[in-house]
Amino acid sequence: MSSKISMIKHSSIPAFIIFLFLIPIFLKNTYWLHVLGIAGINVILVSSLHTIRSTGEISMGTGGFMAIGAYTSALLAMKLGLSFWLTMLLSGVLCAAVAVILGYPLMRTKGIYFSILTLVTAEVFRLIAWYYSSLTGGAVGLSGIPSPNSIPIPGIGTIIFETKVDYYYLILVITLLSLLVLFRLQNSQVGFVWRNIREMDHLAASVGINVLRYKIFAFAIGSFFTGIAGALFAHFMHLLAADTTGKFGMTTSIYILIYMVFGGEGKYMGPVLGAFILTVLPETFRAMKEYQPIIFGALVILIVFFMPQGIISFPDRILSWRRRKETSDRMPLQSS
Repeated sequence: MSSKISMIKHSSIPAFIIFLFLIPIFLKNTYWLHVLGIAGINVILVSSLHTIRSTGEISMGTGGFMAIGAYTSALLAMKLGLSFWLTMLLSGVLCAAVAVILGYPLMRTKGIYFSILTLVTAEVFRLIAWYYSSLTGGAVGLSGIPSPNSIPIPGIGTIIFETKVDYYYLILVITLLSLLVLFRLQNSQVGFVWRNIREMDHLAASVGINVLRYKIFAFAIGSFFTGIAGALFAHFMHLLAADTTGKFGMTTSIYILIYMVFGGEGKYMGPVLGAFILTVLPETFRAMKEYQPIIFGALVILIVFFMPQGIISFPDRILSWRRRKETSDRMPLQSS
């Protein structure tokens, strides 16, 4: 039975990826393609947070670093006419650089203190975008953000990003590449050190590991991909706003953390699954808009209480339940 479960797990990911590439063929509704695009961006954000979390710290600065990435890419494209492919990378690099600079003082704190400091820092970034209206548009916002530059493919044609289908595939490819890079990092020697620091940072330091340096590196990597997600969001939405109810408020940072807990941070695909489900599922209840927060909250509470390891642990729980049932069924036979 366990071998069958393992086989299903290993084959389900490639099958799901193929399914994602086939979705636009069957799904013609542009609204749902838009929702799936937002889901892809949220997957990058939660995977970035999961990378930082691998050292034992929880960053609540997702919204702030996303704002840096979004406004950097949008302004470089609008003011200087740079290519999206360059501005997206520069956005990630700038976020990583800011994370390194802030990491030295912030990473000297731990636990709730680090989380609070990153939350406050994120709010500072949002307020800068709000009050620096001459550059960011302030309360009015930033509109007219250009689409990504076209990609000429010899012998095939040119990919022009005009429709939701084009953006869907763009976000899908960048999301998959981001997940691959972060997965390889978390399963490398660096990731092994991160996990050791998370479990026992004092012991790691006693054997010569520079704990602060590794934590800052994780913070920088997570922030880099948060910046990438911000750039994608800016060019996908074509407008930005720095108000408290927008994508860069502290609500986003809280929701990304909820995605990770809901999916299950113990496994790499847990946060990915959590972000996808909690982005797509609420849209099915859009007709009951006033009840969405209640439904969302109730769902998260149920998962936390009944599946503390997240929804990713559901197949393992089913397998464990079946094993217990088979064992209990055999016990009377053995006693007789």
